[in-house]
Amino acid sequence: MPFADILGQEKASSYLKKLVGTQKVPGALLFYGPDGVGKARAAMAFAQALNCLDPQARQTGEACGLCAACQAIAKSTHPDVTFVDFAYQARLEVKKDFSSKGYEEELEKEIAKQQHINVDTIRDVTAKSQQKAVGGGWKVLIIDQAQTMQAAAANALLKFIEEPPYKTVWILITNKRATMLKTILSRCQPLAFAPLTPDCVKQILTRTGADVPDADLCAQYSGGSVSGALKAAEALELLKNGDFGTPQGPAAVAAGLSRTLVTARQEAQAVLDVLIAALHREWTAGTDLPRQRTLQEALKRFENYKRSIGRNVSPALVLETALMSLDGLNVQIF
Repeated sequence: MPFADILGQEKASSYLKKLVGTQKVPGALLFYGPDGVGKARAAMAFAQALNCLDPQARQTGEACGLCAACQAIAKSTHPDVTFVDFAYQARLEVKKDFSSKGYEEELEKEIAKQQHINVDTIRDVTAKSQQKAVGGGWKVLIIDQAQTMQAAAANALLKFIEEPPYKTVWILITNKRATMLKTILSRCQPLAFAPLTPDCVKQILTRTGADVPDADLCAQYSGGSVSGALKAAEALELLKNGDFGTPQGPAAVAAGLSRTLVTARQEAQAVLDVLIAALHREWTAGTDLPRQRTLQEALKRFENYKRSIGRNVSPALVLETALMSLDGLNVQIF
């Protein structure tokens, strides 16, 4: 994909195109910024540009998107480009052959259990980093959610990102740079990815045909990311189906949460994020001082509600309590 397709990240794209054009690529890069702003897409676009078989395209820092290398990377079948995420790790954990009966179901369950990149996964990908490039281009090894690497995994990666083989580049992707080991950070060239504007989020939702009822409204509650907009869409549907704003609303919205605890927590967090955004909007736009103080107190309460959901507390109970606390505030969501 061309870098131009990665909307809202012109500064990062320009830097990556320059690296492709000069072929002076750091051994390790750290793509950091919020989720859903294009970090993984930029990593794949960079991998394509580095391995594109069209020399004229490479001189401009772009990929042609048409050659065999570009097509293979787009299909995740290029032998020199490895994208490590929880799905990749789950495939390592599932011992069945991918064509075996029940493989997809078992894989889906394994993906749902993943929370950390473990040391065995890092050993698998570091072994690949030492193999000679099949296509004669660049080996690109991408680790998504790098902040979830366990200590042993991060330590196992250190020497490989410090002195990678010729024409090998590591790309670590994170939304929590501050939580990563300083020894890892010191060995990576950082590249920031900024939050997206609501207009940019709306444009991406429209361009990709995302299944959201109101792209403009979802973009307003997105928090500057496409994944945030998709979560907002689910939260808005929960609020609408639960008759938000009516006396029965708090209980009905809470009852609409998933019966699976992990999913229910995620849904409740998304609803609270939408409500916090709405409260903040009214607080910043208001002029009535008593109401401003009330809204400010509500914002503090809602941040506490968010923290409570991460603990061993019923997400339905927390969400119902939060919604009841809005009584009398007349907060506009839709």
